[in-house]
Amino acid sequence: MLLKVMEQFKNRVFNKVLLIYSITIVLTLFLLLLVLSRYYTQVKVQEELDYNSRTLERIESTFDRKHEYLQSSVRELYMKNDLLTDISFALQHTYGEYLSFKLNKYYDSNSFVPNNLDTFLQTFFSQDKDINAVALRSITTNIEYSFIFNHNRWNKSLPNETQVRNVLPNEIIDDNGKYKNTYIFNESINDPALLKNIGYITVYYSFDGIEELLDTAKLKLIGSVYIFDRKGHHLYSSEKGSLPEPLRKLSFSTNSREVHWNGQTYYMNSLADRETGYMYVGFIPEKEISKITIVHWTMVLFTSLFAIIAIIIAYFAMRNYAKRIYAIDATMKQVKKGNLAVRVQNDDKKDELSTISNSLNDMLDELNQYIDDVYILTIEQREAEMKALQSQIQPHFLYNTLEAIRMRAVMDGSKTTSVMIYNLAELFRYSLTSKDVVTIGDEIEHIKKYLELMQIRYSSRLQVYYRIPDCYYSNKIIKFTLQPIIENYIKHGFRKEASDNWIDVKAEKGDSALHVYIEDNGYGISAQRLREIKETLDSPAMKSDSIGLKNIHERMQLTYGKEYGIQIESVEGKGTIVEIIIPIL
Repeated sequence: MLLKVMEQFKNRVFNKVLLIYSITIVLTLFLLLLVLSRYYTQVKVQEELDYNSRTLERIESTFDRKHEYLQSSVRELYMKNDLLTDISFALQHTYGEYLSFKLNKYYDSNSFVPNNLDTFLQTFFSQDKDINAVALRSITTNIEYSFIFNHNRWNKSLPNETQVRNVLPNEIIDDNGKYKNTYIFNESINDPALLKNIGYITVYYSFDGIEELLDTAKLKLIGSVYIFDRKGHHLYSSEKGSLPEPLRKLSFSTNSREVHWNGQTYYMNSLADRETGYMYVGFIPEKEISKITIVHWTMVLFTSLFAIIAIIIAYFAMRNYAKRIYAIDATMKQVKKGNLAVRVQNDDKKDELSTISNSLNDMLDELNQYIDDVYILTIEQREAEMKALQSQIQPHFLYNTLEAIRMRAVMDGSKTTSVMIYNLAELFRYSLTSKDVVTIGDEIEHIKKYLELMQIRYSSRLQVYYRIPDCYYSNKIIKFTLQPIIENYIKHGFRKEASDNWIDVKAEKGDSALHVYIEDNGYGISAQRLREIKETLDSPAMKSDSIGLKNIHERMQLTYGKEYGIQIESVEGKGTIVEIIIPIL
């Protein structure tokens, strides 16, 4: 029993398709899950690296602003001659000499506001809350002037507890790394008269501003931030603890790379600013970025759910299609047994199965109709054969009768009547020949007889020209090709009131065919009617009043091919040209 069920399952197309579809859906979704998981991890890593890089760039921007402000302050110093003279004197003389110079200068000044070293430092650097101190140092003497803006931070940053008084000479070491929580910018001061360097100004900044910047980014920032100077001195880290080993021997450069340390992977961004001489480093553990287990499990859950839903939907959708396929199969089996009355029950759907069902039903209807038609046709054919046997004698009787009348007219001396009867008899005789293909010479002789009758009928109002080279008279052509065209002219184009009617029949050889032209100067055809005639000739399924032309055109294409047939050109009021294209045979 189980084997039978399995065999039926294997032989059902619906079951096979459902199985293949289910496997495809599951594999596709879980492959998509794998790709999305890897992509999400990469995006998350790149997102954290980008955010870390932007944080480093913000730190760099902070350093750049402070450095640029120091440079602009020194440039502005050169535009204030009195202040520059005061600072130049202070850097090139002892502290006592400078005090004496400053008092004399103030005494000689007309202003109550002093313009000296103290006011310069206070004016330019008191606005930045990150500044701990500013020092002005001479390169020719041991003179140094220090101005402390934040005594608390300054004292904490010193390598010892030595207190530094405001505007007093000190021996302050300016190397980075010697001061706690401090970074330094230096700028040279030149003597404008001698154009030589006489000293430099040093600004000591606290990292408190950088701490505030990192605090605002702490919610999104993963990993640690480190700051080094050009010499590799470690100045700052956002995390407490010892400096990681991969950061101890960093080159002063900008790059992004992976490093492996203590069995773990880290992502490291470094941003080196050669203008300020500082390098900013972001150090991110991969395990902190990869803490996205919840996201992964969520993706697995939704992928499984989507797979189950897709399979269920496919089952019900395909089961409906399967029922319709089974109905078509059952109908075909009934037809195979000979039941031509059976039909597939259709619904309102407009799909491929409906097309197959309708086609099968139509085929059965047409088959039944064909059977009926063949039966009726067989009966009608027998009746036609009987009538044909009865009427075979009639054309010969007419021809013999016309010949007797002609001989009687000759005997009575009526020559014109005799000619007309002769031509009419010849027309009858030509129609009695059983050949389907004749020569052009035969067709020309046939239309000559017809046109002679028309010339007698219309007296001298019709002229006929024949320009057929003798070499083409033996060329083969389908019987009754020319006469219907001539008859169309007489019926529709001939101007009975005019005396200059003419028709010209000529033949010319083309590249690979023989072209026979029948041209007249009759009424012509209107543009609308000409377009209808051409469409009729080009569309075999269309019905037309021009039965003769269409019949000739179709017979020629059936016999010789689609490149042969009839072409018509006409101008209303001027005439018509009918071109007959036949092979050279």
